[in-house]
Amino acid sequence: MSVVLTLGEPLATLTVDDVDPTVIAVHVAGAELNTAVGLARQGIAVRWFSRSADDAFGSLVLDTLRREGIDASRVVHADGERTGLIVKRRLDDHTVRSEHYRAGSAASRLSPAEVPGDLLDGVDLLHVTGITPATGEGPRWAWTALVRSAAERGVPVSLDVNHRPQLVDDDGIREIVDSVIDSVDTLLCNEEEAQLLTGEADPERALAALVERGPRTVVLKLGRRGALVGLADGRTLRGGVWPVPLPTFPVGAGDAFNAGWIAATLAGVEPEIALPLAAWTASRVVADPGDHDGFPTAEEIAEMREALGRGERAPEPFGIDATAGFVATAVGVAR
Repeated sequence: MSVVLTLGEPLATLTVDDVDPTVIAVHVAGAELNTAVGLARQGIAVRWFSRSADDAFGSLVLDTLRREGIDASRVVHADGERTGLIVKRRLDDHTVRSEHYRAGSAASRLSPAEVPGDLLDGVDLLHVTGITPATGEGPRWAWTALVRSAAERGVPVSLDVNHRPQLVDDDGIREIVDSVIDSVDTLLCNEEEAQLLTGEADPERALAALVERGPRTVVLKLGRRGALVGLADGRTLRGGVWPVPLPTFPVGAGDAFNAGWIAATLAGVEPEIALPLAAWTASRVVADPGDHDGFPTAEEIAEMREALGRGERAPEPFGIDATAGFVATAVGVAR
């Protein structure tokens, strides 16, 4: 069984309805945690690392990880500290606004000295995002050292840029990505991030520029237009749009796409199948209010993969017509 290591800031999320201003849901999330849950539900062994507070939300995070079968045994417990918070507000059927309250969270105080020396032992892939190094100097140094160590040990690294302007400006995220891109095997980003990193407004030109920088695979998410995949062998793939019913819940869609893509590639699935499979995985999450509650089961993933492998386009999710309203399920997280 493949083992994936990921690390990041755990978050509590509150969903607020603007029409009736009450809290309608409480979840736990965080980009890396969302992806970890998606991978675990597909039968991947997941090891998750962070610095976790001992408040009520921190306990909810750890309980969620245990329930999902994710190894959190190496998590650093921060007594007397607090968990970061995101409040999600629905603006319309397509749009959710996220408001962040994460300054001074337990995870933002992670130091390199707290990272276990054996954290990469037995790991087949390291998945990270640009969020962790944006939360503070300590997390950045720990994150950078782990990415470089993984590359030195021959462990593939998957990096989702996941730019959060609330945490770091454009120059800062460029610097973060530039510092490790030579250690990255798979780079995932959205259209805005690709332009920010390359200066190219045209997605295909930006994709080519990113592939030239070293990653074997670059996945560029194009919102409602699907996604582009650039491969080191010169191929470019396009696709990845599945309709879902309104209202949609786009927060967490990119993390779900990542889980679908990573699980498929670890299983040896060809990119031509991995792309629509990852997008379909994300479509299930987009249709659910939680950041990761809608992930399909391993059995459902296998069934869809077999259908795609036979050249069949499986029935549209939820039985709706593509003209009834849809999102591209490779969309990045709403900001």
